[in-house]
Amino acid sequence: MLEGFKINCFPLNRAIRVSIALPKDYNNTTRYYPIIYFLDGQNLYRDEDSYRSVSLQMESTIDQLSSDGKEAIYVGIAAANDPARREQEYEGSTLADFILSSIHPYLNSRYRINKFIYAFCTAKATYTALLLNKSDLFKGIIIFSPEIEQEKIKQMSFPQDHLCYIYTGTKELNGICYHNALALKEQNVHAELHFDENDIHSEAAWKEQVIPALNYIVL
Repeated sequence: MLEGFKINCFPLNRAIRVSIALPKDYNNTTRYYPIIYFLDGQNLYRDEDSYRSVSLQMESTIDQLSSDGKEAIYVGIAAANDPARREQEYEGSTLADFILSSIHPYLNSRYRINKFIYAFCTAKATYTALLLNKSDLFKGIIIFSPEIEQEKIKQMSFPQDHLCYIYTGTKELNGICYHNALALKEQNVHAELHFDENDIHSEAAWKEQVIPALNYIVL
């Protein structure tokens, strides 16, 4: 059951498109569910909505997890349409602050959300997800193919009780993502690292890794 809305973010001077995928039995239960925030939410479901014309095909992933008895609320936070603006937004803290101060409080008032709150990111969205994970609100983070300045990694603190799952191909971006993953591990000894020899830096490779990553967190 997919819902959505747009919310004006005045600090970013744009409207943010938010998609919400609810469990199929949501309206027939009183259960409270985990929630997972997906940055680059435009890449979740339909290939035609994705920057690279390849999506994560989350609909089939959600169905498979549901058949295994693992239910959650999946929230997509769409990035700016302009690639340069998207990159600029992910380099700062404004988007993370807005999710914490405005988007999550609204969703928490509207939906039955339990204490298990996570962030999921790929590539350039890494820094924003790390900022979300610093909040006491979140319980963990999933990072695919981290693109982030090493200096930012060194300045980042990691709550030791938060889960951290990192996947990348060792050859992505000539090894940059692999070395970033190792640097993140140095800052957070509890991080779970997963590598393969992939060199494809896009949803075409990442979609195959979503279920193992989501199985790592509490659903």
